[in-house]
Parts: sequence; C-alpha cells; structure tokens
Amino acid sequence: MTDALTVVIPAYNRERTVAATVASVRACGVPAEVVVVDDGSKDRTVEVARGTGVTVVSQANGGPAAARNTGVAHASGDVLAFLDSDDVWLPGTAAAALQALRDHPDLDAVFCETHFGNAADGYRPLSPITAGGCFGELLTDPIGPDLYRLDRGRFVRLMLDRNQVFLGSTLIRRAALDRLGLFDPRLFGGEDYELCLRLAAGAKWGFLARPLAQYEKHPGGLSADPDRMAREFALALRDAAARPDLFTPAEYALVKRRHRELSFYHGYVAYQRGDLGAARGRFAAALRHGGFSPKAAAYWLVCCLPGGVVRSLRRLKGAAP
Repeated sequence: MTDALTVVIPAYNRERTVAATVASVRACGVPAEVVVVDDGSKDRTVEVARGTGVTVVSQANGGPAAARNTGVAHASGDVLAFLDSDDVWLPGTAAAALQALRDHPDLDAVFCETHFGNAADGYRPLSPITAGGCFGELLTDPIGPDLYRLDRGRFVRLMLDRNQVFLGSTLIRRAALDRLGLFDPRLFGGEDYELCLRLAAGAKWGFLARPLAQYEKHPGGLSADPDRMAREFALALRDAAARPDLFTPAEYALVKRRHRELSFYHGYVAYQRGDLGAARGRFAAALRHGGFSPKAAAYWLVCCLPGGVVRSLRRLKGAAP
C-alpha cells in the first residue's frame, strides 16, 4: 500500500508566502511530510519556514531544479509532490490522488486539474489552456470517479506540443524518479517540463479531473520572458533528444523536429531585437545540436553580415508585399 507522501517546497526569498503554502499542505486532507528547501534566500524565508514546524534544508542558490533534487534526497516518502512556495493546495483532492495510486499500482504518476490565475483576475481550469481545447482527447479511459488512465502515445504527442502538466498538481512515485531520473539542474524554468516529458514517455500516468493546486499567475513569470522561455524549452527538447530509448521512432522524429523549431526560435528572438552576435551564436548552436536546417543556416549567414547590411535587409523584407 502506498501511504507515505512527501511534499517538497523549494523556496527563494518567499518569506511572505511560504507559510501559507505549508499550511495548505497540512490542510489537504492527508498526512504528509513537508520538506522546504531554502535556495540561498536573502530574506527571512528560513526563519518563517522553520516556524511552521516542517523540515527545512538550506543550500547555496542553485535554482529550482537543484532545490527540488535536494528535497528528494531528504524525503522519506515513496510518493513525492513538488509545490512552489507561492502556490497552494486546495483541500480534498490530495486524498483522492493518493488513493488513485493505491488503487492502481500500475500508475507511476497522477496529475490533477489546476486552478490558474490570480485574485485580481480570478481563477480558471488550466487544462483547457495548455491543450488548446484538445485535452479531452486524453480522457478516453475512465478508471474511477473523475479519474482517467492516459494513453501514452496521445499524451506524449500533446506534451511535445506544449507542457500539459502543472507540477504542483502532480503526485509521482519515487520509484519512477529512481528509474527515469530527477530534475536537470542546468535548466532554470523549463526543468519541470523536461522531467514531465521524460516521465510521459517512460512512465504510466493518470489524470484526476479535480483541482489540487492553485497556481498563481505573476507578471514576471517565465511566460513574460520570451528569451528565457525560448532557451529553456529548447534545452528541454535537447535533453529529450538525448533519450531516444524513451520514444518510438515516430515520436523521436517529432522530438528532433521540435528541438530544431525551438532552437531556431531561440535564435530568432535575439535576431528580432537586433542582437546579431547572440543570434549568430544561437543559430550556430541550433545547427550543431539539432542538425542541419536550411532556415537556421540562412539566418546564421545573415547574422555574419555587417549590422548595417542586416538592417537594410530587414527594412527591405518589411517593405515587401
């Protein structure tokens, strides 16, 4: 029987929110070990977290992936969850998600619906947003109340298009992480997508159509930084391309294609803002790691020209019908 749940909460300068995050886990309806990993905070995060009575581990600042990996190393549970220190769990759903793992030992992970938004704009379900209206394609195998076993192939294809999983609404068996690996500490924003894509390909998933987490949308989030977002997701697909053993040949071809697309976009973001040096390096990296692409090669050549010539070419392109 699966009983032991550990919730890992990475925290960096979250003195104002970490106590509420911990309190939400304690009120979720199931006993849970809570491990807060302070990632080199400069405020009172450690003091506030210790005041809640949970395990607090401190480390030098290394980013959310490293903090979560540290949390796993200090966790005793055989089921793990990862909740950011500015999000909260909603009551009632954690018990149902844990029960789903108990009732279906073939499942390696269960992710739940998420309420997404903020107090000013309100909250709405996240799954219709991430899947662009296609999430229902995954919900064809009901195995319990509001619980579905996900078809691996469909899930992987949707994941390659866009991350479908909010990590804060997910319970994962430790055994699956032991088998498939933890977070890539080289990533700083795309590490949750990379891990969930790897698990989508190599593990068995269920979806519980009840909201577990409330995910706060912030103006300064990753989606508000297209340069960083492009880098993170290109690197996440680069990681995936290094694991052909996890994918069918058709899926792996799609992985390679998505890696080329996202690597090109990473270069194009720099090109659009006129940073030709950065764009040239990024297009070169796209060609080196993603294979030859005529489009990336053409833009790399353009970025090798003098800046004045490039600006003239861009003006001509903008004037073309």
